[in-house]
Amino acid sequence: MQVIKFGGSSVASAENINKVVDIVKSKAGTGKVAVVVSALGGITDLLLQCANLAATGNETYKTSLQEIETRHLNTVKELIPVTQQSSVLSAVKKMCNEIEDICNGIFLLGELSERTKDKIVSYGELLSSQIIAAKLKATGLDVAWKDSRELIQTDSNFGAALVNFSKTNEAIKKYFAAVIVGELLVPINSAGFSGPTRFCITAPITCNFSPSPERSTKVYKPSCGVN
Repeated sequence: MQVIKFGGSSVASAENINKVVDIVKSKAGTGKVAVVVSALGGITDLLLQCANLAATGNETYKTSLQEIETRHLNTVKELIPVTQQSSVLSAVKKMCNEIEDICNGIFLLGELSERTKDKIVSYGELLSSQIIAAKLKATGLDVAWKDSRELIQTDSNFGAALVNFSKTNEAIKKYFAAVIVGELLVPINSAGFSGPTRFCITAPITCNFSPSPERSTKVYKPSCGVN
């Protein structure tokens, strides 16, 4: 199995995402391929900006929220055929509403905890990965979107969580052994994963893919024993 990682600049625009799709299509048919994507370029910073503005009582966080939503909605409209846009647009709107609800809570409390910050940041990958999964499906590829939080377990050290590799590797191996599609999309942060603690709370964790020596950047071999 190959793991292909695309950072924020690689998925910063619809044009770049189309290049990502071409790369993934070139790997199709060579076995299982896990496609790992970051948030759209600049979105992680915007999410943190929203949270920080809200925590200081600055209502301009709403402007930044609108920018985030508009950018993702426009990306969907540029990438996905009109007849297949509805469900993706609805998913984007739902997640953006959730982000807004969290920021409204931060604004009312005047407080931004590490736990809440981790939750906010995770939406970047959730948004980008679902849009890219929809684009891959629209091109005819056999794709399953998988939320990495269902596979990766960490401790509850918010802001710098550590992976429980025993449980995580077991869950990953079990999932990939059962999945029957040719390609798999997993939302993973460019600086790490969005993983749940044993209490199912989102926390960022450090990536543990080993670079493949026979390939250039962005193609990895998983270190958890998945073939």
